[in-house]
Amino acid sequence: MSDFSFKCEVDGQEKEFDIKTVTLNDQRESQKIYNQAFSDAVKSGSIVRARLDDLLTQQGLWNDNKEKEFRTIQKELADLDKVLAKGGISLKQAKQSAVKMKKLREDMRDLISVKTNLDTHTAEGQADNARFNYLVSVCVVYKDTKKPYFNSYEDYLNRASELVAILGAQKLASIMYGLDSDFEKKLPENKFLLKYKLVNDNLEYVDSKGRLVDEDGRLINEDGRFINEQGQFIDKDGNLVDDTGEFVVDFTPFTDDDGKPIVVDNNETQTEPQSSEVETPKPRKTKSADKSA
Repeated sequence: MSDFSFKCEVDGQEKEFDIKTVTLNDQRESQKIYNQAFSDAVKSGSIVRARLDDLLTQQGLWNDNKEKEFRTIQKELADLDKVLAKGGISLKQAKQSAVKMKKLREDMRDLISVKTNLDTHTAEGQADNARFNYLVSVCVVYKDTKKPYFNSYEDYLNRASELVAILGAQKLASIMYGLDSDFEKKLPENKFLLKYKLVNDNLEYVDSKGRLVDEDGRLINEDGRFINEQGQFIDKDGNLVDDTGEFVVDFTPFTDDDGKPIVVDNNETQTEPQSSEVETPKPRKTKSADKSA
């Protein structure tokens, strides 16, 4: 199947679809949609993209410190990228650099998320979205007949939550904007981690045996819980715990001032024994203040 095709079940039958080439007429019609959406957005009070930074500053959502932080992260990423490209250090040090890059990239995404989210609400952002939606409505066609799947632009908008619409939009976006489903794998830090088998195909950290681990190499299960070599739950320090995170230990009774065991009644209150002959309670679990992940 080509990069322009996809399959999807429609009315109980699997159908194959293509993303047809955008024609000159498609471009003209999509520009009309863009112009109308832009005009409507401006009339409704949406800001234009050029004023977005000013608005963010006025609302306290962006300032010189955040801009400086953004530039600093960019430089750190570039420096660490150079470290991985150059080599000449231990694999452990290289992995630490790659892990730091992943964290820095997450920090950057969080930092600029407010800009990214608000940009879609600018007049241009809304118009871009309308133009793209129009192109999806005319470019998703049946592979065999080349007939458009959607009857019109409005038909696509009404059915945008259908799987065909979603997959078609994803395919068209990857064609128009160069988006890659394996984008994350092609980041320099992930390329390094994949090359040296420090992560699996899902970019999850693994050890030399292919077992899931955290970034520090500690064994975990699929739910992210710490486990030992036998697959038993442990906390971050290696202590055995049960599935609720309580320590698994052999309990011995507390003693009074004379060294005699103290019996705990059914109300969980401690009482001193009336005689020296005390039956020792069976071992039980004690609660942990530090549960595993």
